[in-house]
Amino acid sequence: MAKIKKRNELSIFEELRLKPDGVSPKIPNKEDLETMDDMYFYNDKLLKRNTYWRKIDSELIQVDKYGVSLDEDDKDYQKEIPKTSKLKEYKTDVKVFVEEEKEDMIICTWWKQNEQGQLTQVNLSEESIKFKVQSMLRDKAIESVSFEIRTMKKKAHEYSDEELIKMIKQEEKKLIKKGVMKTIKVSVMSMLGLSWLPFI
Repeated sequence: MAKIKKRNELSIFEELRLKPDGVSPKIPNKEDLETMDDMYFYNDKLLKRNTYWRKIDSELIQVDKYGVSLDEDDKDYQKEIPKTSKLKEYKTDVKVFVEEEKEDMIICTWWKQNEQGQLTQVNLSEESIKFKVQSMLRDKAIESVSFEIRTMKKKAHEYSDEELIKMIKQEEKKLIKKGVMKTIKVSVMSMLGLSWLPFI
């Protein structure tokens, strides 16, 4: 039998958590938000919709409504660049928060303040919100499995990753049967500033 390498329990379970995908782990401070400047829109009468543009180094680049550059295979991408004279300044109360800066990319989220002064993340998709719910379910399952292992007077490093994943998924099923998902959904709604989750 191969010798099992001892690892710290926190690092073991951290590797088994679901990684965030487009959803901010926490609401940022308002003073850390940045305005979206140098954005313009063009009302395409033929397509009956607006397209969005930014000036980067004196060149017009097509972006989405959050200022992110569009790839050529994007359904909203258009090859023809409108004349500068036909562009109008795009004004929005949506602000940007830089989550993380890497060598080759910057990870951002976009936020808007509601009438109560609370920040709501606006660049959310159905997939990203579902992911957040699943991520919180995974975290609760990991807490339960960690506690169970300690009560058996054992250590997490005594199990393989495959064994731990199996235990965690079994615990997730138990939590769902206990109705924990309802509590998780309420937590996600509060965290993201949403009033309801229509597709979950």
